[in-house]
Amino acid sequence: MTDPDRYRRQVRLPGIGEEGQARLGRGTVLVAGCGALGTVAADLLCRAGVGTLVIVDRDLVESTNLQRQTLFTERDAERSTPKAEAARLRLAQANSTVRVRAFVDEIDSSTIESLAAGCDLVVDGLDNFETRYLLNDFAVSQGIPYLYGAGVATEGMSMPVLSRRGPGASARIRWNESESTPCLRCLFPTPPPAGTTPTCETAGVLGSVTMTVAAHQATQAIKLLVGDVAAVDRTLRSFDLWKNANRSLDTDGAMDPDCPCCVGARYEHLHAAPAPVRILCGRNAVQIRTGDGQVDLDPLADRFAGLGVFERVGTSLRGRLRDERSPDGSPVSLVVFADGRAIIEGGTDPDWALGVFDRIVGR
Repeated sequence: MTDPDRYRRQVRLPGIGEEGQARLGRGTVLVAGCGALGTVAADLLCRAGVGTLVIVDRDLVESTNLQRQTLFTERDAERSTPKAEAARLRLAQANSTVRVRAFVDEIDSSTIESLAAGCDLVVDGLDNFETRYLLNDFAVSQGIPYLYGAGVATEGMSMPVLSRRGPGASARIRWNESESTPCLRCLFPTPPPAGTTPTCETAGVLGSVTMTVAAHQATQAIKLLVGDVAAVDRTLRSFDLWKNANRSLDTDGAMDPDCPCCVGARYEHLHAAPAPVRILCGRNAVQIRTGDGQVDLDPLADRFAGLGVFERVGTSLRGRLRDERSPDGSPVSLVVFADGRAIIEGGTDPDWALGVFDRIVGR
């Protein structure tokens, strides 16, 4: 039973009130990625009383996450718990009235429609541009808001995408033409080439930076869900917490009249084939996806028994390969998921990782 006083201090806010709180309770939000941004955004939205959260993340908790990924504990890292599942369990302790659906999966062109089915908006908690452009294309095509966010080193950035194509026919969040914004492809027509932008692994990251970005994203989501679209910050907002710098770029004049996405309705990133190999940001690891999309873990567990110490945990099989070393001599760990993904940890050379995968798992 819901505590009638639970949201009392939130309901008192003029922009929310009883009706706004009821709207939050009917809302469904996709949190795409459950790392530094996603954990904070999910926690805030859960505590605010958003009715349903859909948490999607492909990765496992490790000790380096604990500095900034607020839903996880040392126990999660020791057990290499899937992030989405660890988040679901922690959020249930924060607010048992919120429904949390957790998916340990990759967000790509083959999964996004099923993962985002019924969602009112998308919160970006990602660590790579490839998937961000996919989410931008999906949100524009479906007529739902996309809340972009990013943080690295001491700098953060966020902005909303309310496409000029307008809300979808069945979308619950409505906006008019004057409230629309450029899409991601208006401002940045193509993703930066791999390896050209700093990452948390190469540049580090201040925990308060990602928390600040995620708090802004969560606030934007709450404004949209309660129906106060006019209150949304429609700028491209960026800051550097270490240098005490804050910038707000008015993007009204940045709408590309020839944008292939929000004008031409061409969604190349949404329709592109999923990448079979992907370097994982900050993990010193490579993810490989098998062609058929499903793996029977029981026979693999028997095969791997002589290769190292492996453990079956839920829908994954994980362990360290006893006699395998990466190109720089590091130990090699392997995780195989039932959905057909494998993570080879110890290096970031795709060819090397594919070689390990072919020899140990097979395609």
